[in-house]
Amino acid sequence: MRILVVGAGALGILFAGVISRHGGDVVILTRRREAAEAISSDGVIISEGGSSWRAWPECTTDPRKASRADLCLICVKSYDTEAAARMVSPYLSGQCLVATVQNGLNNVERLAEVFGPERVVAGYTLQASTLTGLNSVFHAYDGETVLGSHPSTKTPVEKIRQVADELTKMGVKTAAVENVYPEVLTKLIINSVINPLTAILGVKNGVLLEVQELSWVIDELVLEGVEASSLLGARLSPEHVKNRVYEAIRATYENKSSMLQDIERGRRTEIEFINGALSRVLRSAGKPAPANTLLTQLVLALERKGRRSW
Repeated sequence: MRILVVGAGALGILFAGVISRHGGDVVILTRRREAAEAISSDGVIISEGGSSWRAWPECTTDPRKASRADLCLICVKSYDTEAAARMVSPYLSGQCLVATVQNGLNNVERLAEVFGPERVVAGYTLQASTLTGLNSVFHAYDGETVLGSHPSTKTPVEKIRQVADELTKMGVKTAAVENVYPEVLTKLIINSVINPLTAILGVKNGVLLEVQELSWVIDELVLEGVEASSLLGARLSPEHVKNRVYEAIRATYENKSSMLQDIERGRRTEIEFINGALSRVLRSAGKPAPANTLLTQLVLALERKGRRSW
């Protein structure tokens, strides 16, 4: 199986590096020429604990390299999903499946509009990594990736299982489930807690466990997220989701969230596709969303501060 990884960020580099290290046929597609040059000349460097290793995936800025892919992994930010999909769509074969494990709401729906619901695979990942250079990442947590059916897809479960099996063989431990939608929304709520709070406070994930004043904020975000999920068609248990939030924080204790990394680099965040999306779902139903609305505005203010001097 030839795998195209779209995006040379923390997750794209991690996935491509692991697959390449296990002998997989993988190519990274990025719009950033400097990243492509660094990866092509020096490979990718993955740090884990006190050691590191190097792998040599192919990397290119030429979308025509997508033509031989059997699986396309979308690893770009949510705001780039549609642009990335339309960039590779003319070059992917009609048999190539397109999988997303991105953060944020509605990535699956956008991909299904471009590629058709029969070719899109929904999912999420508990992998945690921090971008430390153009071609290097710190792998903070080796979590499971889960793929499955979704209300907006019609990809046969047998094909999803085949993809999961192939990724597992290539070092990316992946499970296939009948309906991944409730878990995708659970991961969205986890991100709605960890990402904005770490970005606003400027801390690694684990610090959220040490600040007692945050427990009320986390409770409110979980309740709002569960209510939004109900409006989106998935019934979740607040207690279960809250436990999952704290499990994720503990598991990724030393990780810098992607949103904090974006703020530190003065880049756009995915806040409008995470907390902003949950806020819009609630408000469109006439329900209040004070916690998600407030965090969305605070992170947008941080973005603005990064783009210009106050």
